[in-house]
Amino acid sequence: MKIVCELFDIPTAPMGGVNPLPQFRDRKPGCSKADDSMPDELKTDLGTITKVLPYLMQDRYNRKREVKGLKSVVLENEYLVARFLPEYGGRLHSLYDKKLGRELLFANSVIQPCNLAIRNAWLSGGIEWNIGCFGHTYTTCDDVFAVIMDDGRGNDFLRIYEFERNKSLFWQVDFHLPDGSPYLITHVKMINPFDKDTTTYWWSNVAVPDDGKTRVLASNKFVMSFVDGKCAYERLPYLKSFGDRDMSYPCNAPRAFDFFIQKDKEGESTWESAAYSDGVVMYERSTAPLYYKKLFCWGKHRAGDHWQEFLSAGEGTGYYAEIQAGIAPSQVHDKPMPKRSKYEWTQCFGGVKLEKGKLFNPNYDEAVEYFDKNLDGILSEKQINDLDIKLRELANLTPREQNLYHRGKGFGALEIMRMQKDGDAVAPTSMIFPVDTIGKEEELWLGLLEDGIIKEVSPRAVQISYMVSPKWIDRMLASLKNEGGYNWHSLLHLGIAIYEYHNVSVTARLSYSEEEETLQTNKARELWLASVKEKPNYWAYRNLAVLEKQVGDKDLAEKYYDLAIECEGAFDDFALASEYLVFLLGRKNYEKIWQIYTRLPQNCKEFDRVKITTAKSAVKLGKLDYLENFFIEEHHDIREGEVSLSDVWFEYCALKMAKERGIENPSAKQLDDLIDEAWDKYPPSKDIDFRMSADKQFRYRISE
Repeated sequence: MKIVCELFDIPTAPMGGVNPLPQFRDRKPGCSKADDSMPDELKTDLGTITKVLPYLMQDRYNRKREVKGLKSVVLENEYLVARFLPEYGGRLHSLYDKKLGRELLFANSVIQPCNLAIRNAWLSGGIEWNIGCFGHTYTTCDDVFAVIMDDGRGNDFLRIYEFERNKSLFWQVDFHLPDGSPYLITHVKMINPFDKDTTTYWWSNVAVPDDGKTRVLASNKFVMSFVDGKCAYERLPYLKSFGDRDMSYPCNAPRAFDFFIQKDKEGESTWESAAYSDGVVMYERSTAPLYYKKLFCWGKHRAGDHWQEFLSAGEGTGYYAEIQAGIAPSQVHDKPMPKRSKYEWTQCFGGVKLEKGKLFNPNYDEAVEYFDKNLDGILSEKQINDLDIKLRELANLTPREQNLYHRGKGFGALEIMRMQKDGDAVAPTSMIFPVDTIGKEEELWLGLLEDGIIKEVSPRAVQISYMVSPKWIDRMLASLKNEGGYNWHSLLHLGIAIYEYHNVSVTARLSYSEEEETLQTNKARELWLASVKEKPNYWAYRNLAVLEKQVGDKDLAEKYYDLAIECEGAFDDFALASEYLVFLLGRKNYEKIWQIYTRLPQNCKEFDRVKITTAKSAVKLGKLDYLENFFIEEHHDIREGEVSLSDVWFEYCALKMAKERGIENPSAKQLDDLIDEAWDKYPPSKDIDFRMSADKQFRYRISE
């Protein structure tokens, strides 16, 4: 076995920084309604809260790709070649089987971020390691630490790791590919070092090629599915929630879908696989607590195909499904994690060729039994459990700094400095966070830690990081009493931290308290008003606008947005303009959108979300000339499930038909009828069609 660190040339649309505006969490847990089929134990811990902070949104990319040499780590033995990308969350980009002579994963031929994750940017392909909360992972398009380890017996392996700032957890993944192993071995360890309970989340997302005939088999049969806002419990393969189709075949999906495969018993080792018509099977197998599996597919329709191509190199490329594995029954379940505890498991990935007739047996149970017996001959439950015991020892080894190949953020080093100062925990020795990783993003907080204050800066200075942990809130409160510590900047950050605070020690449903939310809201409002009193700044005015919008006072929210855009530097960055236009769109204030758009500097007008929002306004105002170029431009900031472009297209076509027929000002009923006619007569070009279904009875949308 050998490990090589090398540059990997691949067409890449580079990341261009982060959105400086804090993205505040949902104020109430989101949850689908469970039906009577659901066992009571699966209703426990059902619910989730979308929480971005302290991370920032990654919306600074486009579709202009250039070949770039990305840092990569390659593990190879006589069976497999595995390539990892530490600049993109440690993603396993490819897993090539030398004996079978083929790629086992969907290895995307490009790096193309798209708006599908909790921080916006996301990539398709390979295997993604998801920790944090619902919505992929915070580091999916960000750096993680990567270090080459020595097991003490002359065998090297790769470790990736980071400090997860939302739940204050440390996590690592070890990758082993010893001589003689036909499968890649991974060992994950998550650590809560603090004397306080928390909650956590993990899903390993495996993208496998979908050739239209792919079949997915799994060790367990009962699934939880989420359709039309309801949560059902059924048995594979025929699922009523999907029209009694055999859902072991992704090609049977009428639209984008997923379902979660449940465990049978405690302690079991579970598996999931993707079988192909030539008899090749890509499989994964895992130990407890990585019990749960999932299948995701885009669905077989025009826009489903377009989404996959949009995430890849274009027409005819990018088709995949995802087989996933997690530590909770679904991705909208929290996983409680006790104080001073850890979760560990082993997961293996490999390929094998078997009898295709038995893999595609119409009797699903017999097909599962056939693969299960063959997998036992390769990697039995006993073998993977024994392997897990062995790898737990290696997972405790301490890295050497000189063997670090790639460095993540400096917040891990900063947190360790804080832990040492407060004496509230001890950092795990299996991860190292060099002090020299502390840079510009951490500078403000290093000053608070060492000097006891948040220093005042110009209101025009761009905010590049935030802290929302209770451990830092106490410091911010204390800083206001120190000399030089009471200023517009410190009041701004304290308000953000207090407003964003969320009790992560209990699951989402239990965490919500209306009384606590009211107290946080009132205190944050008070702090931000004090901030603008000290010095007018668009940061605090914007936060006040978001706060008032969330409590339901949209008139006051609009007033604060108006004050924000009049502050110095408000349009230095496009973030504020983009957000305000989206807010005005929700209020159907199309004239004001157009007025603000016309006064924006070019750097703001060029941002894709500004263009999309303005196009929605233009069609309502009948400014059809603006839309002529809009439809032929390439757009990148389209959210999964969003149908903005096709909606504008159909209304644009309807207005053109009205004009041709001499209808000057069509009524709402006339316009609806014309839009309905346009839906049939004038399908949008594929470039702007992101609908999850072309069925007029199922106009799937999240945009409005």
